[in-house]
Amino acid sequence: MFARFMLAAKDLKKIFSKKDKIPFRDGKLSVWGIGYWLIQPFFVGLPYGLYYRKFQVNGWENVPQDKPVIFAISHRNAFMDSLAFVNIKSTQVWQLARGDAFNNKAAEKLFYFFHMLPIWRERDGVDTKAMNDPTFDACADILAKNGQIGIYPEGNCVDEEHIRPLKKGICRIAFLAEERYDFELDVHIIPVGISYSASEKFKKWQLVNFGKPILLKGYSESYKTNPAQTINVLKDAIEMGMQQTTVHVEYSQFHQDIVEISRMVARENILKASIKYEPITKLQEEQIVSKKLENLRTENHEALETLVGDFHSYKQEITQHHFKENTFDKAKHHTLAIAFMALYFLFFLPVFIYGFIVNYLPYSIPHWYAKNKLKQKIFWSSAQYVIGLFLFPIYYLILTIIISKVLGSVFSALVFLVSFPIAGHIAFYYWYDLKKWLSVLRFKGLSASKKDQIIALRNRVINSVNN
Repeated sequence: MFARFMLAAKDLKKIFSKKDKIPFRDGKLSVWGIGYWLIQPFFVGLPYGLYYRKFQVNGWENVPQDKPVIFAISHRNAFMDSLAFVNIKSTQVWQLARGDAFNNKAAEKLFYFFHMLPIWRERDGVDTKAMNDPTFDACADILAKNGQIGIYPEGNCVDEEHIRPLKKGICRIAFLAEERYDFELDVHIIPVGISYSASEKFKKWQLVNFGKPILLKGYSESYKTNPAQTINVLKDAIEMGMQQTTVHVEYSQFHQDIVEISRMVARENILKASIKYEPITKLQEEQIVSKKLENLRTENHEALETLVGDFHSYKQEITQHHFKENTFDKAKHHTLAIAFMALYFLFFLPVFIYGFIVNYLPYSIPHWYAKNKLKQKIFWSSAQYVIGLFLFPIYYLILTIIISKVLGSVFSALVFLVSFPIAGHIAFYYWYDLKKWLSVLRFKGLSASKKDQIIALRNRVINSVNN
């Protein structure tokens, strides 16, 4: 984990260079910050690895390290989208965030430290030009120093498999920077898709997928003669690039059905092909399947209706019996696999009980708060992550002090301290595996006719899509 944040000599030179400061409002900002780099492993790298079961980066080779870069980022999961960039190598991306969050002075300084700049909207009730001009100027200065800017051009955060129409601000910022420096910056715009297996939940998957760069110099001459038209053309190019970095399903009455069927069929196809099932292969296969379904929607509406009807019947059956897709993995149904899992649960039961008891409070409090206090699911992961980031260390420290007093041994207390997160990790996966195992047993306990009915419905959906 720490190796990911090691810096090359040229990066160290950037961080410790006093020349890389830019004016902003009444002060100056460091394009690369020493403090920011130091806290990356401890506040993001380590806890991020515990929060997500799988975190994967794809296409990083598309990002130039010696050019000014603007990331055009899809926005599905509030603060977690921003943290993803903090967790990638030693990147120090200046990300634009909603301006009203900067109203508090203490929060404002904290946001600047974490490389966030305010962007104001008309609904904030301010003079947007006066308030945003300093941010736009700062972006131009950052790019002039081969810095990196992160922008969410969709304008808002919605958890859906769809790239929404983009705002023009990203194009204006890019051309503003080029104009200020006589079109010599060579700004690269990188489309970025951030995907999740279940964005609001703990221990799921996150993928950051970098697309091919869009070079602004290819639009410079056109911009000089017709700025408005060029901005629209560039915006469309960025939008298309973002669609290629994630699963993009058009809005229709079948939108959610296409998304869910794509996930189901893609998973089955990957496992059948004996390909490693990981975030990037999941994304790539879902893109293929969703495009097939989108074509079916436009070319044979009745066939899609029939397919969706079969899927709803299948979904009703597995919901009624509390089955998940992994219930039908053939490897889990083998007698030896079932017996081996039984031994595994028996052997690790004491560790599960210990890990469950020790970690129940710091695990359940963030989850309870998110579920009961936040109406929008897009903020659940962010709240759970931030609360857990502070709650777990404090809770572990209190337990360690208590154990030290009871046992009269600091060393013994430290041994327990090391065991807390390890046991918690084991307990979580124990419970996760136990639910899958019990699901398989429930399925095997069904009558032969009911099992055949469910499998037939499932195969009909999968074969209809693949054929």
